[in-house]
Amino acid sequence: MFRAGFTLLRRVIFAASLLILLICGAEVGVRVYEALSGNSVGRSVEGVGGDPSKLVIPSWSFHQELKPLASARVECRDSNSEIELKTNSFGLRGPEPTIPKPLDVCRIVVMGDETIFAPETPDSEHFCTLLQGLLQQKTQAKIEVINAGVPGHCPLTEYLLFKQRLISLQPDLVLLHYDWSDASDDRQIRRNARCDAAKVPQSCPNAKLVAPKKVRPLEVWRQQFRLLDWALSTAGDEWKQQLAQQRASSRDVDTNPYAWLRDEQPEQNVAFFQSVRPIEDLARLCRLSHSQFALMTSPRPWQVSAKCSRGEGVRLAAGVAREACFSNREPFNVLARFAHHSKIPIPFVDGSIVIAPRQDAEVNFLRHAPRWSPTGHRRMAELVAHFISEEVPGSWNNPYSPQNEQPLSHTDAPENRIQWMGGQRASGNREIRNSIHQSR
Repeated sequence: MFRAGFTLLRRVIFAASLLILLICGAEVGVRVYEALSGNSVGRSVEGVGGDPSKLVIPSWSFHQELKPLASARVECRDSNSEIELKTNSFGLRGPEPTIPKPLDVCRIVVMGDETIFAPETPDSEHFCTLLQGLLQQKTQAKIEVINAGVPGHCPLTEYLLFKQRLISLQPDLVLLHYDWSDASDDRQIRRNARCDAAKVPQSCPNAKLVAPKKVRPLEVWRQQFRLLDWALSTAGDEWKQQLAQQRASSRDVDTNPYAWLRDEQPEQNVAFFQSVRPIEDLARLCRLSHSQFALMTSPRPWQVSAKCSRGEGVRLAAGVAREACFSNREPFNVLARFAHHSKIPIPFVDGSIVIAPRQDAEVNFLRHAPRWSPTGHRRMAELVAHFISEEVPGSWNNPYSPQNEQPLSHTDAPENRIQWMGGQRASGNREIRNSIHQSR
């Protein structure tokens, strides 16, 4: 009996030793793979739609910003290439702008979130580069378009970014892109905003800086043991897939950031109007700084077709089910009415005119990221260039503008300029309001 017990104990010890050796071998294999490939096996699908450039850092002033004077390489799975990104001293993607602005330069600042930042798109195919080239063809003045897109930003943080940093660029035109995730982003970060007595935002520090998150013991173990990190990430992805499908059918804005897009009366959504309120503050600030202001928007992939941006993990990272499609047109109409009924009428262009549900809808977006493809960048640049040259007074619509002439955007814009609304043009603010009330 003693011999049988000893034999059993020996087998148990042998099995445990073999199991430990297998785990150690797997751990070594995982670390060798990460070292050779440069990829983390524990990278969750959340990284697909987040910040692949790893250039975003917390900010005390406007929630988060890009590292200034930094560089990064981003893998674009759609083109099987690496995109090189560089930031300037302002923490913006692109070359260093000249300060003060030369008199012969017409400067346009394009603000937005990761849609405008577009880390998977090279500079040569980017919306800002294409817009600059198209406007340059219309005038002898030098056109400069600056990419001021920051991942995770919304009108609240974009107002603060312009007020505290970008106003020194002396732009002739500020073009703000409203993304349909901005309502959810605003809802998450507004609680940290610091406002004055008139409820105008003064700063919005990142929650990580205000109350640093304590590192949990499990996170320490995940950093130390890569095999554990891989196992938990794999199990977590399966759970998140099921959770995302539940969120897609939910109408609760706390669980589904795009639930309100289904509403037939989105103008009653409090989160939406809180997110667009800083746009008026930004428009007023631009007027006081002798800059013109315009608003544009474009649909997200899941607002166009259920087939857009269906790469592995892309929709899951955004909390959208694989087959989801939010085809409601009313949010676009509500945003147009907001722009035209604003205290300062805001020129508005709707990108769904060119990025619309049709046969080739999928070509407007990347498959492996929820952002514009090169085709989408080109179509949006052509639309916005046409809009600016016709509707926004400036040197871009004056082909004989002398090089040393002060940009025309420093003069007050006429009140009867043509406005764009939902793919149509109406002359004068009064006619726009009449058409809106009739449509209602």
